[in-house]
Amino acid sequence: ATGLGTSIAVFCHEVPHELGDFAVLLNAGMKIKFAVLFNFLSACTCFLGLFVGLTIGENAEAQKWIFALTAGMFIYIACADLIPEMTRNAAEAANSFVCVALQQVGIFSGFLVMYLIALYEGALAGLGGGHGHSH
Repeated sequence: ATGLGTSIAVFCHEVPHELGDFAVLLNAGMKIKFAVLFNFLSACTCFLGLFVGLTIGENAEAQKWIFALTAGMFIYIACADLIPEMTRNAAEAANSFVCVALQQVGIFSGFLVMYLIALYEGALAGLGGGHGHSH
């Protein structure tokens, strides 16, 4: 279930991130075909991380460090990039109260999804092909 939770978290982070990268390339004046190509090429670097993860991921000691490093990076991104951007967006919004309320709903929804995954990880493990239960 740890893999499922991590996969959902990464998916929820990466889809908007990749769309944002694509939009930045288009706004920089790049043609759509080149933007797709460069976005694809930059996304292919994730295979390097896959191979490194598969190589050292089975080591329990390494997993602790990988999870700590990953959590630290997500916390850094939230503190350094997202919080200032949320503050700036709320200040520039026509109705800053509604903007802040929507931001908080989004943050709470993310916490709720991760909490539910942690709470029901045993039941979710059984969904992955029947390895967690018997007939």
